[in-house]
Formats: sequence, structure tokens, C-alpha cells
Amino acid sequence: MNDPAPTRPARFTDDAFPPYRYVPGQAPHPFAHEGGWGYGSERPVPPYHAPEHWQQSRAYLFGCDLFNADYWWEAHETWEELWHVAKPRDARWDHLLKGLIQLAACSLNRERAVHGGAKRLLQSACTTLQRAHTPNGPNFGLDLPALITQAQPHHQSDTGHHHHQRPRQAR
Repeated sequence: MNDPAPTRPARFTDDAFPPYRYVPGQAPHPFAHEGGWGYGSERPVPPYHAPEHWQQSRAYLFGCDLFNADYWWEAHETWEELWHVAKPRDARWDHLLKGLIQLAACSLNRERAVHGGAKRLLQSACTTLQRAHTPNGPNFGLDLPALITQAQPHHQSDTGHHHHQRPRQAR
């Protein structure tokens, strides 16, 4: 019996998704290949917003949308651009974005059947996301303990089957 497909959370933005999900070896690299959807385009540096104002960070929110739609490489890239802006300014952003970047890379490795890399990234992501969690502080619209709990059984299986709900971010 097949498990029903997980429902997708509501979108945070109305930004258009890229025309295809980039999975290395399956499609042209979006920026390095002439056939890529972003080839030759300028990648703007996202503005910084304090953690208390995470709702104003379009890059963060669009990264959440990309991740929730399984655009893992694109979510990774979007969050990484913001991480470079935010990490020198705030440790909470640093830990959160680094953990989400690792979780996105883990998901992509899992899809590509690179299980050893996925497991290592999962361990790092969970540790880093735990550092980002503050009981009374801004948690960037996420239930971080639930995200960590949901991610672990999903990524620890090497079967390639999705018996567990994929980790999803909630508002």
C-alpha cells in the first residue's frame, strides 16, 4: 500500500519557482551551463533583516518555499546567499541557515542515493538546528524540534522509500 503524498504547507511568497529542479547529473547546472535557467543572470545579494524581523526576509521565505516544494539545490543556494550576509551579524541566523542548508543538501544527497553523505549532513544539520532553537526567542516561524524529529527517521533509512513524512517547515 502506498502512503499518501504529504500535503504541502502554504507558500510564504508568490515568487515563481525555477522551470526545473536542479539535480546534479540530471539537468544543466542553472548558472554554469548555457542551457541553465539562470545562466548569465545576476544574483542579487539579499538584504539583512534582524532575526526578530525574519518575516521581512524574502530570501529566507522563498528558501522555505523552495525546500517545501523539494527544490533542494535551489533552497540551499538561496539560503546560502542569505547566510553569507547574516552570519557575521547574528549567531541565530548563522546556526539556522547553516542547519537548513545542510538539511537541503542532505535531502538532495538522499534523492541521489548518496546515503553516507546524507547521514553525515543530517547529523550536522540536526546539531546546528538545535543550536538555533531558543525557547523564548525568534525561531523564524519554524517548530525546530519538530523539524529535527521529522527529519531524522526520514533520512536515516537507506531503502530509498519514503516511509516517513518529509521534513516540512511550518509558519
